[in-house]
Amino acid sequence: MISAIILAAGMSTRMGRPKQLLKVGNNTLIRILTENVLLSNVDELLVVTGYQQKKVSAVISDLPVKIVFNPRYKDGQGTSLALGVKSISDAASAFMVFMVDQPLITASLINKLMVEFQKRRCLALRPVCKGLPGHPVIFSSSLIDELKSLSGDEGARQVLKKLDDKVEYLAVGDEAVIFDIDTPKDYEKFVAEMI
Repeated sequence: MISAIILAAGMSTRMGRPKQLLKVGNNTLIRILTENVLLSNVDELLVVTGYQQKKVSAVISDLPVKIVFNPRYKDGQGTSLALGVKSISDAASAFMVFMVDQPLITASLINKLMVEFQKRRCLALRPVCKGLPGHPVIFSSSLIDELKSLSGDEGARQVLKKLDDKVEYLAVGDEAVIFDIDTPKDYEKFVAEMI
């Protein structure tokens, strides 16, 4: 069983408004990514909310996801990831971590990563494009305790750093794994290209 966690609790300070709710056509970033993950072969999907929790939850409340509210979202991404990891099914043998600002991640890309992870039986698998590490990252459930104790804004970065050469990489040609929307300029460019 593979679970998925979407981190959607942040305050999007560089964007100046909640990224989760940014519109792309008639959809929002959180809705686009949630639907894409649900089209993949993951067994359960959790969405960790925080900032603008009611509005974010309302956008995806009709979808088969488990919404988990992080009351400590202001303390950083680490707290959201720790809560997400604590909330996944005990039956999960692995879990994937998604960032809400990566709307180009497709179900086929997710499935490709899952198949590769199951083949390699590694502790963590991370996609790489053009030499740059990206998301989503898949972790073995044996790392749950380590990720459960995260705090602050570090997220999984410190765990990946500690794992060092135990992290395996999958080269992909799809820039979706390294594309994200951080600033108003990124957003405007993305929307213009989508039209």
